[in-house]
Amino acid sequence: MDKESLTEKLLDLVEGRETPESWRNWWDEHETELEALLSRGEFLKLKPCRHGFQWVPVFGSQKRAIAILEKSGTAFEASNLYQERYLAELDAFCKEQERVQREKQKEFKANNPELFGRYLKFSKALAKVLDPSDEIKPAATEEQIGNQESVLDFTLPSQVREFFLLTAGINVSTGVIVELSGTFNLTIHGERYCVLGEFWKEADGDQLLLRPGEETIWYYAHEQDKVKRLCNDMAELLEKKLARYLNEH
Repeated sequence: MDKESLTEKLLDLVEGRETPESWRNWWDEHETELEALLSRGEFLKLKPCRHGFQWVPVFGSQKRAIAILEKSGTAFEASNLYQERYLAELDAFCKEQERVQREKQKEFKANNPELFGRYLKFSKALAKVLDPSDEIKPAATEEQIGNQESVLDFTLPSQVREFFLLTAGINVSTGVIVELSGTFNLTIHGERYCVLGEFWKEADGDQLLLRPGEETIWYYAHEQDKVKRLCNDMAELLEKKLARYLNEH
């Protein structure tokens, strides 16, 4: 491999005569020689990335090849082929993700009519943002709730119990986690709380808190190391605070 051979290959790439397969195979065959021939920055930027998309690696390499040829004063006529194929591939990927999301939302609504009936605003907002990786658990039983209360030595507020009787928990990647099995006790500044879950209100990891004998929902803003009042009860948390948060995310 010499600079003349490299220039010829870069021209093939820039002018659209390579395929993702031919470019990858050529790179794998000559990688050691290229590392010695190119500067470290040129080598790393020209190297085709390992990517789930077929056309992203060759499109990315083409942009660096253009810069190398321009620097050397080599004339060329850049092809738009790789960009067009990449954009088409990206569009197909996005449409498939939207289809999967719609199916997830449809399944969620069909499987949780009681949740929609009780918390309509929250359920609608949740359905809009559901990601395939998000989890909505089946309803908990009275026995499961009672067992968790025994473990915690903490009586859950009536509205929290009502929520868990509709679903044992939700785990949404945008920053809302409320799960019966994930509740635990926590002492903050000498006061005892039951951690209901997470609500990333001010920062990732902010926690939803309950106090013994109250319906009130509190939260721990961990970056400020402060406990703050959030809302009157579970219904307000779901229908106002979380519904608004999910609609904004």
